[in-house]
Amino acid sequence: MALYGIYGKHTTEACPWNNIETAKKLKEMDESDLASRASEFKISHILGQYHSALEHTFLWLVEAEDPHLIQEFCVTTGLASINELKIVPMITFEGGVIPGLKKIHSL
Repeated sequence: MALYGIYGKHTTEACPWNNIETAKKLKEMDESDLASRASEFKISHILGQYHSALEHTFLWLVEAEDPHLIQEFCVTTGLASINELKIVPMITFEGGVIPGLKKIHSL
């Protein structure tokens, strides 16, 4: 399992606060129990869902086996239909950044 960030953004016009069709899609996603749907795509955990409403952006942190399956999850659940998305492999500060610095700088 690895950590991935799902970064998303949408326009002000597509925001669920301003667009009834987007709001309906978001409500359907919420009612579909995303956590149980995630397991179908080998996403073991949705560790966090952070949203900045006024910036129309979000970051979800997931633990998963395969970024291509995360992409399928986003398409199947409709998340990709209302947002521009980017799936990025993540490392923790302690698990990746510090060991990398030690290797590069002999700390």
